[in-house]
Amino acid sequence: MTSSPRHPEPERSFGRDGSSGLVDASRALRARDVSRPGDADLAAAEKAADAALARLDRSRR
Repeated sequence: MTSSPRHPEPERSFGRDGSSGLVDASRALRARDVSRPGDADLAAAEKAADAALARLDRSRR
C-alpha cells in the first residue's frame, strides 16, 4: 500500500501479541480468501475420507 496526502499510511503499532501492527482489515480479508479450500481441495478430502472409512470397513452416513 502506498501512502499519499489523501490516503496516508496508517501508523502501525504493535500490541501485546506482537503482530497486531502487521495485520489490518484488507490483509485479514486476503488471508481468509486465500485459505479457503477450492473444489479440487474438497474433492481430494472426500476421496481421502472415503478411503479412510473403507480401511475401517465403515460407510459414510
